[in-house]
Amino acid sequence: MQTFLKHTLKAAVFMGGLVLLLFLLSKVFIPADGTIDDGVNTVNANSIYKEREQSVEVIFLGDSEIYAAVSPMQIWQEYGIPTYCCSTSAQKLWYSEDILRKAFKNQSPKIVLMETNALFRKFNFDDSLMHKVENVLPVFQYHNRWKVFADEALGVREENNSTTAYKGYYPSYKIKPAMYLSRYNEKSDQLTEIPNRNRSYLKSIKKYCEDNGAQLILFSTPSTVNWYYAKHNAITKLAKEIGIEYLDMNIPRDEIGIDWSMDSRDTGDHLNHFGAIKATAYIGKYLSGKDGLNDHRGEAEYSDWDKELEVYLAKTEKGMKKALKKYNAAAGK
Repeated sequence: MQTFLKHTLKAAVFMGGLVLLLFLLSKVFIPADGTIDDGVNTVNANSIYKEREQSVEVIFLGDSEIYAAVSPMQIWQEYGIPTYCCSTSAQKLWYSEDILRKAFKNQSPKIVLMETNALFRKFNFDDSLMHKVENVLPVFQYHNRWKVFADEALGVREENNSTTAYKGYYPSYKIKPAMYLSRYNEKSDQLTEIPNRNRSYLKSIKKYCEDNGAQLILFSTPSTVNWYYAKHNAITKLAKEIGIEYLDMNIPRDEIGIDWSMDSRDTGDHLNHFGAIKATAYIGKYLSGKDGLNDHRGEAEYSDWDKELEVYLAKTEKGMKKALKKYNAAAGK
């Protein structure tokens, strides 16, 4: 018995020391800011943490469908509403909730728009559990920062400024016509299954938004690959059941005016910048009709947005001209 207690005590001391070591390493490895150089790969989404406190009124959550379709700077130009795309590639709902909670540390958005593609993306319980461990012991999440320390020691590290004029938007000027249009246009009364775990996370996100004074709205961006009527029907039913507004941008097609021969970057999966301009115009108009959102153009506190808009317009205009020149040359125009 004494031997057992002795080994148990040694094991407890060892585990306690290991946890303490991991905790101390986490203090070293956790980045001071949201740069790729510091080991954060989702720099566009995480740069919201560098925005001025209490300055962003609308947050977009979701996967790459968001950062391909919604341009916060265009919304700012047309309506003066400060928004931010907190989207990451293949984003799962446990990460959506995590990003949202972190964003609320410095911001108090009035509206949170969540893209619906993630509702159908399955994930294991182990995925979300491991992420919770990473939040407690960030050394697991930022383990690659040893490369940063090595570069600093060798004097070869280059600083990377993560703050951009795109506010989480990721423009593409590639033009690749959409496919799957027959399925996209085919109406159906069927329902695509939404995993129960995803339903639970959605309810949790909704409650968190309500507890913090924000309205959660579901919306679907135009995509011939990820959207079809069975998904629309399932989301419509779920939104009604739990009392969430749902905006499907694949339904008012004539109003938005997406040209699938020109407005996709990758055969209909994501919009390119030409398509994003149309989608963003629709979203901006929709938001302008929401109570509590304000036009901050010309205000001294938002002077940085006006300056960043100039940079954004110069870059996107250059990108569009180059893309159209290449497209017309290939078409023999």
